[in-house]
Amino acid sequence: MSRNVMERVLWQLCVERAAKERFRQDAEGFLGRFDLAEEERAMILAFDVAGLQAAGVNPMLTMGFWQELSVERDMAVYKQRLGCTDEQGAGFSAALKG
Repeated sequence: MSRNVMERVLWQLCVERAAKERFRQDAEGFLGRFDLAEEERAMILAFDVAGLQAAGVNPMLTMGFWQELSVERDMAVYKQRLGCTDEQGAGFSAALKG
C-alpha cells in the first residue's frame, strides 16, 4: 500500500475545487490518475475511513474527505464507521460540534 499516494488523493479532494468536482462526476476516472492498488481505490470509493486510517492515512485527511464528499456527511456516522462507542465519541462530538 502507498499511504503517501492515498494521502495525496485525499488532500487534493479536501482542498482543490476542481478535484472535488471531477471526483463527484467520475470518481473512478479521477482515481485513475493515481498509482493506487485496487484495495486502496476501493477504500476511497467506499469512504472506508476506518480502513484508510488503518492503512496509515492521517485522520485529519479522512475526516476532511468525509465532510467534503461523503453523501452522508454526518459526523455520528463517521464515528460509527471508525468503531467509536457513544462514550468514546463524546469528547469528539463536543470538539467538532457535530
